[in-house]
Amino acid sequence: MTLTNLVGSVVESSNGGLTMTANSLSTINGALNDISLKNNAIRDKQQRQIEQLKEIEDKEKLILTRSRMLQISQDRNSYKKKIIYTLIALILFIFIATIMTYVFFMRKSSMSKPNIK
Repeated sequence: MTLTNLVGSVVESSNGGLTMTANSLSTINGALNDISLKNNAIRDKQQRQIEQLKEIEDKEKLILTRSRMLQISQDRNSYKKKIIYTLIALILFIFIATIMTYVFFMRKSSMSKPNIK
């Protein structure tokens, strides 16, 4: 029963006067209690929604923090890889330079020796 129906049943015009029955008053009280309960339920749902939105914001902040930490970790790993590759290149350069020096001196020494036959 809607509120307008309740008001219509409560207010009856008879001989220019208003009459209210106890039954119609209890019906209005019941309707007001229902409205109050629904308002409380809506407030509870709004509060729960606000809490859920706050939790979502907190989780978004946590995800952003972890994402930044992952990015920093990847940058550090990239820097370490560059250092490792540079050291490997340096070691290979020294190895190749040593072999070239050895070959150069061996040729020089073999040219300076007279060939005795």
